[in-house]
Amino acid sequence: MQPESQLSDAVLGQALDAAPDGIAVVDASGAIVFVNPMVEQLFEYPRDELVGMSVDLLLPEKTRGLHAGRRAEYAAHPRTRPMGTGVALLGRTRSGAEFPLEISLSPLRMSDRLLVIAVIRDVTERRAADEELQLAREELALVDDRERIARDLHDTVIQRLFAVGLSLQGALTRATGDPAIERIQLAIEEIDVTIRDIRSSIFALHTRRAFAASLRDDVLVIAREAARALGFEPSVIFDGPVDSVVTDEIREHLVATLREALSNVTKHANASKVNIELVANANYVSLCIRDDGVGIDTHREGNGLRNLNERAIAFGGSCEISRSSAAGGTNIQWRVPVDAKAAG
Repeated sequence: MQPESQLSDAVLGQALDAAPDGIAVVDASGAIVFVNPMVEQLFEYPRDELVGMSVDLLLPEKTRGLHAGRRAEYAAHPRTRPMGTGVALLGRTRSGAEFPLEISLSPLRMSDRLLVIAVIRDVTERRAADEELQLAREELALVDDRERIARDLHDTVIQRLFAVGLSLQGALTRATGDPAIERIQLAIEEIDVTIRDIRSSIFALHTRRAFAASLRDDVLVIAREAARALGFEPSVIFDGPVDSVVTDEIREHLVATLREALSNVTKHANASKVNIELVANANYVSLCIRDDGVGIDTHREGNGLRNLNERAIAFGGSCEISRSSAAGGTNIQWRVPVDAKAAG
């Protein structure tokens, strides 16, 4: 093996040529005396044009005067440091394009001559990544704020409306005059409509992210939420590729349908068992909710159940609601074509 001193010049030359950053050597007047190939690549000048050129010409015109003054300051107090700390530096190519860069400076004494080594790095990709990260943080903050509003609406406003509705239903059983009965019934139906509208707003507030939950996860979360009110957790069955064939538009209405159906079960069914079945294939998606409660009165359909039907019809589908048997229980069968678009 040859001594290091015999290899130093060759190794140094190869290292400078292979360096991933631009390396330029500039004299005290700002003239370039050496560049490696990466400087040529970054600024689109050939080496023979760069050597002897003022380094100021590699910067945007509006910053050249300021840079000349800073060069003089550096020559008076040379030390290893980054250039333009706290300032967004830009380079200018031969074609006039500008790009963000970082420059580190180191002084090099050659006899009585001061040279400055500038290590130049293109940070275009890093700046773009930083901007994307900042946008993601801002979006996350917005999503968190929306979810907080949604929680407040769900946990406070809807619960209060439920309480008012239950009080009115209690009053309805004691009312004797026909006008009073009609007014109370209308008030209860208006509360149901208001709750439905608030739930739609809550759903709209939940912005879906790139790592958003699947439709299966949505269904399981809703079932767990309903369990708190029911006193037991509904059973859930999936059949088919529900996540790959159900579009976002259908998914939104299917999830809202499930929420409304389970809300009706919670309020009216007095059930001890609820089964949820979600089936999807190349032609249709079907949501079935069955309970063993008191059974729906098929001669009287409330606003909530009418809304389930309207959601299905909007996609060219159907919603069938029936009693399981004469003894009770309710079946809700909501079904739409998987390639359907909402009407209107």
